[in-house]
Amino acid sequence: MNPPARVNPPALLAIAHGSPQPRAEPVMRELIARVRAARPDVPAVLAHLGFSQPDVPTAIDDLVAAGVRELVVVPLLLTAAYHVNTDIPQLLRAAEARHPGLRWIVAGALGPHPRLFDLVRRRLAEAGAPSDAAVVLGAIGTSDPRANAELAGVAATLGATIGFASGEPDVADVVARLRERGHRPVVVASYVLAPGKLPDRFSETGADIVTEPLGADDEIVAVVLERYDAAVRRLMAISGGGPYRGPG
Repeated sequence: MNPPARVNPPALLAIAHGSPQPRAEPVMRELIARVRAARPDVPAVLAHLGFSQPDVPTAIDDLVAAGVRELVVVPLLLTAAYHVNTDIPQLLRAAEARHPGLRWIVAGALGPHPRLFDLVRRRLAEAGAPSDAAVVLGAIGTSDPRANAELAGVAATLGATIGFASGEPDVADVVARLRERGHRPVVVASYVLAPGKLPDRFSETGADIVTEPLGADDEIVAVVLERYDAAVRRLMAISGGGPYRGPG
């Protein structure tokens, strides 16, 4: 006998890094609002790993109190480093201990993804970067060498050179080297979702142009929902439950 099909989809918990800069949070709130608008049948909530509220445990406790028993976590992070691989699963295991019966799964990081590549190219065009500009992909950087290598691969896909706001190669050093070699203009393409303390470093590099963050763009919304849908399918396969009768 086949299990009954689910009428209610699992909740979507979008987890942002959080920032001490107040400019970042409105971007994330706009992003989750646009996710809700695109998929009104999915309960979607924003939480933060640090600095902003609600934090992840509080958001999960509130969802469970509202009757949620199935949870898909979508990290609002552009690469799968320590937070995706370690921090977030630990927080979910702790939540499962507090709430026996809670079923959860962590979706993949947002990047790399062709939609993100297209969005970076659009931000370059919006900033007026000429086609012959020397482009530095400005990323935050992580302690995970595999994640940094992945970011370098993203830069290569975009015909750019990687530069990190935190880590090596330092974004300011990369800009300086390109200038020393006679490249003009030098452009930093911001590979971050929102403004913040570390992304501010991109504007301090001496680059001729610095693009805007990726922001709460339709492309980001589409990637969030793609990651969510893929994780729902995995959750259903693992649990043996019926399929979520959602869009598509």
